[in-house]
Amino acid sequence: MRSRSLRLLCLIGLIGLSCGPTDETDGTPDPALSSPPGERPRPRPLASGLQPAIREIGQGDFARARELALAFGQLHPDEAQAEFVVGMTYEKAGNHAAALVWFERSLAKAPDDFVLHDYLGRALFLLGRPDEARTHFEAHVRFDPREPKAVYGLGTIELEESDLERAEASFRCALELFAALENDDPRMFRARAGERAECHARLGDVYFALDRYEQARDELETATRLAPENISAFHALSLVYRRLGDDRKADFAAKIYEERRRAMSVSETESR
Repeated sequence: MRSRSLRLLCLIGLIGLSCGPTDETDGTPDPALSSPPGERPRPRPLASGLQPAIREIGQGDFARARELALAFGQLHPDEAQAEFVVGMTYEKAGNHAAALVWFERSLAKAPDDFVLHDYLGRALFLLGRPDEARTHFEAHVRFDPREPKAVYGLGTIELEESDLERAEASFRCALELFAALENDDPRMFRARAGERAECHARLGDVYFALDRYEQARDELETATRLAPENISAFHALSLVYRRLGDDRKADFAAKIYEERRRAMSVSETESR
């Protein structure tokens, strides 16, 4: 129950739709309408009528969440948040092509809603369109340079393109931004442990590719400690232990990976 509450808190906290309009010439925030210097952009609170849809997403009922968001959108046709939440239901279900359509509709209605750039960037990256993804991640970074998500997104593109030096820098930067978040909002920092784990895991991938196995081990161990449900990190960690000649730990990490992979498969089958 506690982990579900934290996931819900994270979803609501990240929905941010948003502060002022952007400068049409370069996509940067209009200084007259953005947050004061030294403060992060203030997202607009989620419409109360969409809270039930967000709760359904947190519980994994994406079809019901979509139904609620669409109904809200029919009553409020000018509200871009409805399209955004519909997009989230598809993203969480792994249908990134459908998610992209709804995120684009939301951005068309509210071009100043900078958080949408991160969601668009992720969908485009997963659809094999890295150049377009980079454009959206960079737009998000320009608007809120203290938010780790888009910086992490840039790192995933750089890792995919084997630009390992830049990928390392991006993931390290994202982790530094998460560390700063601990001072700003400790509750949100804890709720985003899974995201921090992903940063450590991808940084571990960078070090593995560079044959820096001790550093890869350290990052992947941190990832599995922060998010034991991140089974891919256990798989990568087993490979790193094997390269380091520690077969006992390699076997143990591989066993955890396989057990949790099977458990996830059973859970997904039962939920259908």
